[in-house]
Amino acid sequence: MAEQISDPLQMWREWMSESERQVNSFLNEAMGTEQFSQGMGQFMDVYLNMQKTMSDSFGRYLSAFNMPSRTDILDLANRLTYIEERLTGIETTLATSAKALAPTNLVSTAAVERERPPRTKKPA
Repeated sequence: MAEQISDPLQMWREWMSESERQVNSFLNEAMGTEQFSQGMGQFMDVYLNMQKTMSDSFGRYLSAFNMPSRTDILDLANRLTYIEERLTGIETTLATSAKALAPTNLVSTAAVERERPPRTKKPA
């Protein structure tokens, strides 16, 4: 009698895995058909057209309120990146030039400090 009583959770696990196999095989067969491919193609066309329409109308909306769109922000980011790269190049050139001119500059930092006027105001 004890052998006939089975684990209810084991029965449920077996039922779930069998159901999953059946659903997977059905969906794999359905996705392999030409109708499914055509339906997905039509769905993507509708989705892309809707996305373009929403993007255009939202762009007009932002333009009406004189606010930048995503494209405007991305263009600005690209311009800023270009400016930063140019500034880095200029800094590199200046640093290289300063190093090249440093040996010819015979003025020491001590001499520069001596040329400053004396400090007359005492700190509090």
